[in-house]
Amino acid sequence: MSIRRRANGYQARLMIDGRPYAATLPTREEARDWERIMRARAVTGMLPRRITVRDYATHWIVGYETSPTNTRVFHEVNLARIVEALGATRVSEVTPSDITRLINGLIADRSAAFAERVYRTASALFASAAADGLCPNGSPVRSKKHRPRRQRDHQPVLERHHARQVLAALTGWQRDTALVQLALGARFGEIAGLTRHDVDLAAGVLHIRRRFSAHSNTVRATKNHRRRTLELPRLIMPTLERRIAVVGATPELPPLADRELDARPFDGLWLLQTSTGRPPSLTSFNRALAEACADTGSPRVSSHGLRHTYVSWMIDEGHSADKIAFWIGDTPQTVRLVYAHMLEASSAPAAAAMHAALGGFDLPNG
Repeated sequence: MSIRRRANGYQARLMIDGRPYAATLPTREEARDWERIMRARAVTGMLPRRITVRDYATHWIVGYETSPTNTRVFHEVNLARIVEALGATRVSEVTPSDITRLINGLIADRSAAFAERVYRTASALFASAAADGLCPNGSPVRSKKHRPRRQRDHQPVLERHHARQVLAALTGWQRDTALVQLALGARFGEIAGLTRHDVDLAAGVLHIRRRFSAHSNTVRATKNHRRRTLELPRLIMPTLERRIAVVGATPELPPLADRELDARPFDGLWLLQTSTGRPPSLTSFNRALAEACADTGSPRVSSHGLRHTYVSWMIDEGHSADKIAFWIGDTPQTVRLVYAHMLEASSAPAAAAMHAALGGFDLPNG
């Protein structure tokens, strides 16, 4: 794809599967629009079977132009990795072994979590290619074969005494945010998206109804629409009362359903907010957490590490994966997978109970 300035406008040229296309448009923006339209038409029509992964990816991402910003950017970032590895390969010639090399390389160079994100985009990309008749043997992406195991490495968590030291080292909204997240185990975006109307101090409950996305500066529904109501630990009641008093009387946010709303009109309405009235900044929060951990000699954790800490403490207390999954807005399968090493250790009481029940029973040998 190239755009050149001509005397009568801008000439756009591109080549798909060895076939050239060209047009002259009045402005550079119109030339770019023409390029998108031409690639989109190739998707909706009969695509050449010799199309490369790079060209097909360009067609495919056009369908996300009207999607939420975070969804489109998610796939764009991941597509760059896929195209880097497979861009020159024809879609029809990509094999499961190619996908295996891609995923294994990402795990080695980055992390299993990053590889899992790229896997999700690759799965959607090649499923679409298979539907367009470009993959003679079906999609080369196999769920059981290629999907990386999430969180292969044990995540650092805080012990009780470390958590108290870290909280004492924090100040302002960073301390309040850390306390609320540690007490509830919610995602940072869910904590940042709270308003005073989500807290019922009289009933002692808090409603998680939405999440704030700093990446796109929007407010949207909770992940997978997992709205939930949680009982409030007594230790965070004074913090919430103080925050509600500081915010004062504010209007309620409109219901979201499947919408994604610009967060800027709601500045000043958030339960936890910076000095400018904006929701807490994840970057600033993680930086403050890192400094507090270093100052107190505690394991370095991020905001997500506080979520891991919450789950680890709940497992220590003997709560089941099903209950913990509801509290944190996740699935029991994820809890069992990510915290398998802790769940195994937490089976010690069961072993002790069985020994107590059958300890006096002598089994014959042989």
